[in-house]
Amino acid sequence: MIDLNQHNSQLNSKYRIEMPPIKYILTLLITTLFFSCNSTAEKSNEGDKQPQNITPTQPAQAQAPGKNIRSQITETKNETSSNILPAQQAIMEFVDYNDDGDYFILNANKNSKIYSFINENDDRTLVRGDLIDVTWKETTIQIPGDGSDQKADKIIDITKVKDGKTSNFRKEYQKELKYTWAQEENYSEDYLNKLYKVVEYYIANSDNELLQQHVKNKDQLSYSIEKQTKDDKEYTMIGISTTNLENHQNIVQWLYLDDNQNILYDYDLPNDKPIEVH
Repeated sequence: MIDLNQHNSQLNSKYRIEMPPIKYILTLLITTLFFSCNSTAEKSNEGDKQPQNITPTQPAQAQAPGKNIRSQITETKNETSSNILPAQQAIMEFVDYNDDGDYFILNANKNSKIYSFINENDDRTLVRGDLIDVTWKETTIQIPGDGSDQKADKIIDITKVKDGKTSNFRKEYQKELKYTWAQEENYSEDYLNKLYKVVEYYIANSDNELLQQHVKNKDQLSYSIEKQTKDDKEYTMIGISTTNLENHQNIVQWLYLDDNQNILYDYDLPNDKPIEVH
């Protein structure tokens, strides 16, 4: 007869699992936790150590005495702007230089539209009407006192392609124009030079047959300058004339200059009205 108690005791002994002491369990948990944290930290450090694109700072370059550094400033801004247009090129007609502002400006005409460019070239030999080949690019400038960035077109290269009518007039006529004005007007030298170029350009491009005949004959041309108000608007009135044998002035053409708009007018004497010169 089988002793069930003894049989069960033998079964329990056969299939009993020995449980490790509690201190071994704690040691295993702490060790696992330590390696887990260390592995996470290493992965974090590895992520922090990813290679970075670092642009080295360029050493500052000494500027030559008196050198204008505005070009370097605008070029730096231009290089970092993502919406700057590529260089452009066009054949245009030279209008004038304007060196009175914070940036030197060259104005040119294309299809009856005036384009203004920042001009850092020291050459001032172009004459109004000369045909020029201009290459320019968009850049960024700062207007003193404003502080905000503004886009502007800056000349990269400029070449004279062909003499205009004013240049040809100078070669043909080979005389200086004379002019007179009332001394109380106290015109500045810059303004008188501006008027000289305006009159010179007008004579070179005028279809006034009498005026062109005087040019062909190389008769001495002169002009008078005075203030004139017409229709409640102030103009500079210019009278182009020649001198006859009796030393009398013969007016060939009256002009009106609107200084505010920089628009020149022929004076239509029979109809008593100014006609814009194009």
